[in-house]
Amino acid sequence: MNYGLYIHIPFCEQHCHYCAFAISTERSPAYAPYVDRLLRELRLSELAGGPRTLYLGGGTPSLLDPGLIRRLFEPLGRPGGRMPEEVTIEANPGTLTDAGLAAWRDLGINRISLGAQSFDETDLERAGRLHSNRDTIRDYEMLCRAGFENINLDLIAGLPGQEPRRWLQNLDWVERLAPEHVSVYLLELEDSTIWARQEQGVHPDDTHAWFYEAAADRLGQLGYRHYEVSSWARPGKECRHNLGYWNRVPYRGLGLGAHSFIDNERFWNTRSMSVYAGHLDRDELPLDGAETLSPRMRLEEAFLLGLRQVSGFDVGSVASELGFGYPEEWFERVRFLESAGLVEFDGRILKLAPRGWVLASGITEELLCPPLLSICEAIL
Repeated sequence: MNYGLYIHIPFCEQHCHYCAFAISTERSPAYAPYVDRLLRELRLSELAGGPRTLYLGGGTPSLLDPGLIRRLFEPLGRPGGRMPEEVTIEANPGTLTDAGLAAWRDLGINRISLGAQSFDETDLERAGRLHSNRDTIRDYEMLCRAGFENINLDLIAGLPGQEPRRWLQNLDWVERLAPEHVSVYLLELEDSTIWARQEQGVHPDDTHAWFYEAAADRLGQLGYRHYEVSSWARPGKECRHNLGYWNRVPYRGLGLGAHSFIDNERFWNTRSMSVYAGHLDRDELPLDGAETLSPRMRLEEAFLLGLRQVSGFDVGSVASELGFGYPEEWFERVRFLESAGLVEFDGRILKLAPRGWVLASGITEELLCPPLLSICEAIL
C-alpha cells in the first residue's frame, strides 16, 4: 500500500502559548516507555509494506535520544532494508547536537523541520518559546555542516503584539539562511491554547493579511515556489509527506492524538497519555473515534485540500468519483469569485488566485453551497 506514516512524539520542555497539539511536559524517564508503546501500536496496526514517507512530529521529537529513534525505525525499513524516500523530523532550536545529527543521518533522516517561529526575541518570549534567535541560527548552521540538504524553517505570522517591522526582519533572516523550504502559518487561536484562555487576540483581518502577503511577495522574489497555502520550496524540495495529505493519499498516524485515513475511513487516537498507555498495555489499539466518509464529507475534503494547493484541483474528477454533476448555482458562484479576483477556473482546474490565498477557508465555504451539498447528500 502506498501510504505516509506519521509518528507523534508529544514531549515538550514547556507548553507554548499558541499550541493546541497533544503534548506532554513529562521528562526523559517517560520517553522510553512511550517508544515501547509506539512499537506495540505499530505491531498491532499490521501495516502492509513500508511507508512511502515518514514524518516524526510533535511535540519535540528532537528531544529523543537517537537510540530511541533507532528502535522506532528498525521495523520500518522497506524490503531490502531501505528507509522511506523522505524521512522528516521536527526539531526545536536549542535541542540539537553534532553527535545527534550524525546519528540522524546514519538512520536515514533526510529532511529537518526547524521550529524557528520567529527570529525576534520579544516575539519568542511572548509566545512561551524557550529558544533564542542565536539558538536558531546556531542550529541551522549546525544542520548545514552536518550535510543536511533539505531544511524547512517554520514561521508564525501575526503573533499578538508582533510588529510589521519585526515580521520583515524574519523574512530578512530567511534570505540570509536560504533554507530549502519555508512554512508560514497565520496564527489561529484554538480554545485550548494558553493565549485563548488569556484572551490574547489576533490582529485585525487586514493586518493579518498583510503579514501573509508580505511573506508571499518576499519569498517569491527569493525564488521559492509557492505550492500550498502555507508552504514555499526550492524546486524539487516540496514536502512529499504533506503533499500526500493534500492529495488524499492514505496515511497512518501512530502516537498520542494521531489521526489516520485509510480506505475512506478516518480514525484517531486518544489525546490522554494515561488512556493511551492503558490501551496498549492491554494490547489494544488506542483509538478514540472513527468515521466513514460520506459523499458529502468526501466532497468537502476534496475542496478543502484541493484549494490549499496553489496548483488547484480537478473539479471534474471529484464529480466523476462521487457520481454527481455541479448545479448552475455553483458555476454562478465560481464566476462571481473569478470576477472578484479570488479564484481561477479553466473549466476543469479550480484554484485560488493570489488575492484568495489568505481567504481560503471562506472561499471554500462559499463554493460548498447548499445546492451542491444537497446533491451529495442524495448519493446512496
